[in-house]
Amino acid sequence: MKKFFSIFFVAAMLGMVFTACGDDNNDEPNIPDTQNLVSVHENDDADTYYMFDIDMTKDKSTIYMHNIQFAGAPHKMTLRVNVPVSLNQGSNAYIMSGNDLVAEMSMPSADTWIPMTDERYHLNNLSCTVNPSAKQFSISFDAHGGHFEDSGKLR
Repeated sequence: MKKFFSIFFVAAMLGMVFTACGDDNNDEPNIPDTQNLVSVHENDDADTYYMFDIDMTKDKSTIYMHNIQFAGAPHKMTLRVNVPVSLNQGSNAYIMSGNDLVAEMSMPSADTWIPMTDERYHLNNLSCTVNPSAKQFSISFDAHGGHFEDSGKLR
């Protein structure tokens, strides 16, 4: 009987050892496949702000730029552009970049988006980093004869 309990005790201890060991690394934050992130801003009608609609399952994102004004443009506008996206595993940041990207301009009165096919309005040298863990973003690109750059915090 003692032998039976000894064997049972050893088997129980081995079971606990193997169930206690695992290769789950819970120190790293879980970055979801899809996210909708918005930059911090005070006034929807006046401030320039951004929305990042990220979908890693399709390796794409849509950047919405609200109340943006290009150099020499007569008024502010709202644009959206579809951009390839990747995830930097080291910093857990989404990286978006591209050249010759055709932005679409919002036409609220018609509730539609109009492609800006004039090459002057194409976005070139676009570089955007969105870090949900640090709640920060940065974006830069060339368009309409000028360079645009911004950075800030995410909600």
